[in-house]
Amino acid sequence: MLLVDDDETTNFLNRFFLKQLDDDLPVNIVSNGKEAIEFLEHESNTEEMPCLLILDTNMPIMNGWEFLDTYTQQFNPEFKKNIVVVMLTALDTQETTEMAMAHPSVSDTAQKPLSDLKFKELIKKHFS
Repeated sequence: MLLVDDDETTNFLNRFFLKQLDDDLPVNIVSNGKEAIEFLEHESNTEEMPCLLILDTNMPIMNGWEFLDTYTQQFNPEFKKNIVVVMLTALDTQETTEMAMAHPSVSDTAQKPLSDLKFKELIKKHFS
C-alpha cells in the first residue's frame, strides 16, 4: 500500500483505517508524486511494492496528474498491471472523476475523507 498525499491528517486517518482492516498490511506514505515515483523505483523488486496506490490530485512539487504522466512514461505495462491506482480528491466533481477515469493508469476514484467502509469497498472491488 502506498499513500501519496501531502496532508498529514489524511495520511494518518487512511493508515489507521487500513491497519484496522489488516494490521500486518505494509502502509507506506509519501507526500508528493515525485516521492512516489522514487519509492516505486526503489521498491520495484521488494515485498514493499504496493498493490494499491491512493493518489491525491493536489500536492506540491509533483501533483497527482503529473505523477500519472511520469508513471505512464517511466514504468512498463507489466510493472503497472499489479498496481491499482485510486485517485483521491477533495473536489467531488463530475469533471474530476471523468478526467481521472479517462487516464489508463487509474482504476478508481474516491473522495476525501475516506473511511474504513470505503477502504473495504475498494479492496473488495479490486482484490476479491
